[in-house]
Amino acid sequence: MPDPVQRSENVAFIRAEVTAAAPDWMVVEDCVKGQRQVKKRGDKYLPRPNPGNTDLDNLARYDAYLGRSVFHNITGRTLKGLVGQVFARDSEIEIPAALDPVKVDAQGDGVSLEQQAKRALRGIMMTGRGGVLTDYPVTEGPTTLAQQQSGEIRPVIKLYRATEIINWRTKTVGAKVLLSKLVLVEFEDVEKDEFEIETEKRYRVLRLDAVTGNYTVQIYRDIDGKNNSGQEPLGEVLTPVDSSAKPFKEIPFSFIGAENNDHIIDDAPLLDIANLNIAHFCNSADHEESTFVTGQPTLWASGITKEWNEDVLQGNMNFGALGGIALPKDAQAGILQADPNTMAMAGMEHKENQMVALGAKLVEAKQVERTATEAKQDEAAELSILGSATKNVSLAYQNALEWAQQFAGTSGTITFELNSDFDLAKMTPQERAQIIAEWQAEAISRTEMRHNLKRGGIAFQEDEEYKGEILIDPPITIPEEPEEEEEEEEIEE
Repeated sequence: MPDPVQRSENVAFIRAEVTAAAPDWMVVEDCVKGQRQVKKRGDKYLPRPNPGNTDLDNLARYDAYLGRSVFHNITGRTLKGLVGQVFARDSEIEIPAALDPVKVDAQGDGVSLEQQAKRALRGIMMTGRGGVLTDYPVTEGPTTLAQQQSGEIRPVIKLYRATEIINWRTKTVGAKVLLSKLVLVEFEDVEKDEFEIETEKRYRVLRLDAVTGNYTVQIYRDIDGKNNSGQEPLGEVLTPVDSSAKPFKEIPFSFIGAENNDHIIDDAPLLDIANLNIAHFCNSADHEESTFVTGQPTLWASGITKEWNEDVLQGNMNFGALGGIALPKDAQAGILQADPNTMAMAGMEHKENQMVALGAKLVEAKQVERTATEAKQDEAAELSILGSATKNVSLAYQNALEWAQQFAGTSGTITFELNSDFDLAKMTPQERAQIIAEWQAEAISRTEMRHNLKRGGIAFQEDEEYKGEILIDPPITIPEEPEEEEEEEEIEE
């Protein structure tokens, strides 16, 4: 009996959920990149008016049709505004001194931890998916404090985009669901010679060993060749250990989602806006085409005979200040210019209003009267998608720092929290007056009054600083003027 055919494992396998979501991620990312990227996609986003006609003239006309179109990058502007709301105020970061190098340089490329978290939030708002991995150099035996303080050996925190998380497995241990396998895509610059560099695709495979339960790492790369027939390991299986040389019993990776930080892929928050942005782009192309075609003035003349054209005009009709047209009796001449098609413009304006409304929904709650039941139902979904994504990023980095602490063998309080107090809606003068009146009437405390004014973007000082100024400079009071004493009239006897 012949031996069965040996099939090499496909390390580059991509889960069906990732394959299904990838086209939506590409739409959002293309829109965020802007007009050049959207136009580069050609008829993927802007369909050809008559795709069956492959004549050179028709192809050239489509190129002109695409070239005149304008992509208004509302998706990118919305993303910048949303992320800007989060980072308009400093994040709350408290870590032990031993992890300060991680705070300043998260993964060794000079990007700080807060800057990397900003990238993470951008990615979550674009695709609803991402992740962070805490990594540590493989060492032989325990590490010394001097090695950690010098930065020679220290943990790093790596950020991965949605498209770079291609495969995973989970298992239940007691009451906890753990990652048992994870495949991440990375790109490494490889020098071909002194000057040329090519980018090589790598696969980082993270596992929990089936026998020992220890966390292991192995790197693969595609096998060279035209058929790209598989992958090969670049080295042996590595077992990362903490500062006391103990292996980990879990994979130090956190998924980040727009709704939950689990392995399930969430919807991309900006997808609806991106789809409208593409439809707006198509309307723009139609509008610009209509304006170009109908905007060209057309000369016309009536009542001119063949003889008059040949003998008098000699085949030329010169319009303009320096020209003149000799017309026979009862003949007429003029310029015909059609009105532009306003339907495409109306479609653009309608989609702009829709995109503004969708952008507002990512941040704000409904500003209408609701019943108590409606308020409870809407609270989770409508309150703030941005707020939910912000808290998920904060939680993922909190976990990453705690793993870094375990790698480094340090102790101390760890806090990582991005700002979730957004200043999109400023208080009106009437609202400020109402809050101050309620404080004066002792319906709310001074602290509550200050809290509301800070949320409304009016007050900016921290409470301690505010209280300190009050103690130094007490409120000025104007003393009351003493009442004038009536002079007693002397009574003469």
